[in-house]
Amino acid sequence: MGKKMGFSAAEIARRAGVSSATVSRVLNNKGIVRQELVDRVAAALRDMGIEPHDAISQSPPPGKLILFTLPFDFNSFFNEIIRGAKASAVLHGYQLLILQEHINQNTFPAFKKLLRDAKISGLIALNHIESDVLGKINALAPLVQCCDYDPASRQVSSVSLDDVKAAKQVMDYFASLGRRKIAFLSGSLKYKDNRCRKQGYLMGLSDMGVEPNDSWMVHLPEINYNMALSTATQILSQPNRPEAFFAISDLFASAVVNAARRLNIRVPEDLLVVGFDNVDYSEISSPTITTVNTPKFQFGYAACELLIEKIQNPDAYTQHIFLPSELIVRESTAAR
Repeated sequence: MGKKMGFSAAEIARRAGVSSATVSRVLNNKGIVRQELVDRVAAALRDMGIEPHDAISQSPPPGKLILFTLPFDFNSFFNEIIRGAKASAVLHGYQLLILQEHINQNTFPAFKKLLRDAKISGLIALNHIESDVLGKINALAPLVQCCDYDPASRQVSSVSLDDVKAAKQVMDYFASLGRRKIAFLSGSLKYKDNRCRKQGYLMGLSDMGVEPNDSWMVHLPEINYNMALSTATQILSQPNRPEAFFAISDLFASAVVNAARRLNIRVPEDLLVVGFDNVDYSEISSPTITTVNTPKFQFGYAACELLIEKIQNPDAYTQHIFLPSELIVRESTAAR
């Protein structure tokens, strides 16, 4: 039973009114035990002054472990996705193992060993993964992509947002407010969501009859506040400056707001700012930031549901699910 507790399984069984074998299965997390019996063992442990969480093995049974992989530029956007995936995993009796790692040709041998040694049932990937490596991973274990995805794949399912549509909605909103000089602050274009948001941005400019200004379109290598602050300051310091800013993250949008404040540019009177994802930065910023709300919890939950379906039925159809977004208007585009 792992650590010594000062009580025998027989004593716990007597207090719980169950068999010693049931106590053993509960403590070692082996076999299927009715929840009622688990609760009785846990209650008996508490009566004996033992915290059930400390006594019951937290190791998942073989074949019940899902790997959730994240890129190194972790940010608060991922928190709700993880929570959603975990909710689905727990519902189906799986546990979630989180790995923050780049996945590419160089790291694949170690990654392959991890999948085999840990007996991973399947994995959810938020990482950008090249198609050849993606195929190798999918041959080892069922895989679902979340956010970064290949919509043409017939083997790997995905859950994401229609980023082109969401970005075009932002541009239409700017147009409705009479703003045509619009800057675009993005992350790396190696990520599909950033490429799609840029596509929606350019479509919006085209519909307005506006030629893109290359000096107003910046793609930073990572989601980094200081980089975004420096970039926004540089753009807003130009004699011909934009009258609106579309940022692909709320962190970037917050940096734009603070850059404007340093330059005595009023938001929203002189500059409109829209972010993306509706994370905490958008609500704690002053002014609060208009943003595109993405269903982060649902991303994780739906991705895990697709994965478990594939684990339980390897012949399940490949699906590409696009969840809806919503523009939330706040002070950075509306007069207070």
